Amino acid sequence: MNIKADVKLILRHDLVELIMDKMIIADEISKAISQTQQIVPFSKRGIFLSLQDAYDVAGLVKKSLGLPSEIGKKIGFTNRNIWDVYNVNEPIWGPITSKSVSFTETNFQKVDLSQFCEPRIEPEVVICLREKPHHSDEDLNICIDWIAPGFEIVDSIYPNWSFALPDTIASGGLHGCLVVGKKLLINNDVERDLRDLKVSLIKDARIEEEGTGANVLNGPVSAIRHLHKSLAGIKNQVLLSPGNIITTGTMTDAKSVSPGEKWTGKFEGIIESELLVEFL
Repeated sequence: MNIKADVKLILRHDLVELIMDKMIIADEISKAISQTQQIVPFSKRGIFLSLQDAYDVAGLVKKSLGLPSEIGKKIGFTNRNIWDVYNVNEPIWGPITSKSVSFTETNFQKVDLSQFCEPRIEPEVVICLREKPHHSDEDLNICIDWIAPGFEIVDSIYPNWSFALPDTIASGGLHGCLVVGKKLLINNDVERDLRDLKVSLIKDARIEEEGTGANVLNGPVSAIRHLHKSLAGIKNQVLLSPGNIITTGTMTDAKSVSPGEKWTGKFEGIIESELLVEFL
């Protein structure tokens, strides 16, 4: 009996099964997204993915949907105030492509919600990198090209936004689309200013919630610092590079949205503007 050969055969068989399982999961997620249908979270079926497996599945989903190359990242669950609401305990990330991003220099955009299952809105700071982040934490500020107010429309293929963290990663980080407002070019240290930034999230002239940049992992720059370090710990990830757009996480809780509504993000501080979206 060749024990080593038998062990190798078993390990190889397990690896093939794992790869097949990831492909099956990715296929189900891809169909749900493309058909705007919700599915039972995998965690509620007894399928518990590791973080590495979940990011692997997300990569397969991106390929299956035929999405263009990444132009940046969304960081999710950076707001610790809402971790208990969503039963999560750490931030995640997902890819942003040109297909999901729209830019508006007038700070107004119409968004069609028919492509989403259970959409919600998040006011965020969007940051574009001038250059690849360096190893030193202190160097991150000099890597920033511009900042802008943003709205990320997040979506859940899992009913009632009930899921486990790996479920969200596997489905692309809950990213729906991103509206980027008027850009502000940066040539100095903005970490403290972004941390102190305030936002009022307004629905049809009524304030729904207020938040600050500090809610986002102690500030949007700190959130990017966390992302930069975390990407290195997961295999097969596209690392940050010059020109990347990063939406750094919601400054308030995410709010459900419906066609016919108008939402405004009133930003006060280093970003002094109002970003308006109308949902169709």
